[in-house]
Amino acid sequence: MRESLGIALDSTSISTALVDADTPRLGSIDEFRHGWGEGGGVPTAHASARALASATQVAIERAARSHMQPTVIGVLCERADVRDLIPQTLPAQAFGDVVVVNGLDARLAYLRAVDALAAVSQILAFWPEGTETVIAAIDLRAGTLASAHRYISAELLASSATFTATLDAIVVQQDPVPKMLVAMGAPEQDSELSATAAERSGLGFLFLGERTQLAIGTALVAAARPAPATASPVPGVFGGAGEAVPTAAASRRWAPLVLLSVLLVLGGLLIGLLSVLAPDNARTATTDRSNTDTPPAQPGGEHRPESSHGERRSGSDASASESAIPGPAGQGGGGVGEGTGPSPQVPPLPAESLRPCDPVVPAAPARLRRSDPDLPTTSPTQTPEAEPCTPTRNG
Repeated sequence: MRESLGIALDSTSISTALVDADTPRLGSIDEFRHGWGEGGGVPTAHASARALASATQVAIERAARSHMQPTVIGVLCERADVRDLIPQTLPAQAFGDVVVVNGLDARLAYLRAVDALAAVSQILAFWPEGTETVIAAIDLRAGTLASAHRYISAELLASSATFTATLDAIVVQQDPVPKMLVAMGAPEQDSELSATAAERSGLGFLFLGERTQLAIGTALVAAARPAPATASPVPGVFGGAGEAVPTAAASRRWAPLVLLSVLLVLGGLLIGLLSVLAPDNARTATTDRSNTDTPPAQPGGEHRPESSHGERRSGSDASASESAIPGPAGQGGGGVGEGTGPSPQVPPLPAESLRPCDPVVPAAPARLRRSDPDLPTTSPTQTPEAEPCTPTRNG
């Protein structure tokens, strides 16, 4: 078990998540999210740095109460002014190994840990960033980004027709074709519009409403980094001593084996007790026909049992009743001879083309604002004055 702590800080909230890097699909072990800036104000850089240090210390103490010991801390900070203060805010002498993670790596790590996407490779994922929305084509199996585009959120999410046209313009450029549209951190009021657009574009849809998904992804990225040779557990977990950690870990490791041994001994004693208390004349159920009271079926032509009135039905009556039993199409009942006539033929339904239920509304895709400069794009809607940027490598 490798516990890793992830911290994600932006202008509206700070989130922490403790995960087990060996079983990432189980989700977070412990998580916490604190929102701020509800009144529209953004905390200063030094206030945000102090909040980051406080949240990290609280998360470490919460892990200590559960006898867990994070060995690495990952920090994702979308604010550059706060990011510069991380070395002073989280010094290695007090917090151990601290890894700064960018937003794209954290999102990729989180998507690869979602159990619903285990069998999917090519997807389109979108998430909001301020007043813009990023739509990225991702190969989950390779963990790589094929393309990324930015759009104005108010224009992209104005209607499902505009969103559908935008998705169609992106899908035709991808090889292989994406199979699913994934919403990451999008508002819940946009989930229905996104699902409708995905259905019209021939894509599956998955809405990820986990509020601490960036913190979970940050913890997974930090745990995947090669640890230094002198890596040590995060200090301050159990106070100054810290000798209780190996003892607790060893007891957790041997507890399943002790429990299994006790269950095996109790099972053997129970079986022996039942064998001693079982009566001698107990009859054991078997599938042998010799133990049953019902005689074997008589072959055709031999003596048959009489009816309850002591009379035997005539051959004509028997054959009439047998022919009355319904059987497969074109045959007599019960497989006794052929039917008296062919089965009626059901005329096929007339083939007619069904008109679509939804009206076809022509719509143009949203205007492309910016794209990843490292990836070529052939979008016809790109404006020539678009400035170069790296839209997903922030934080």
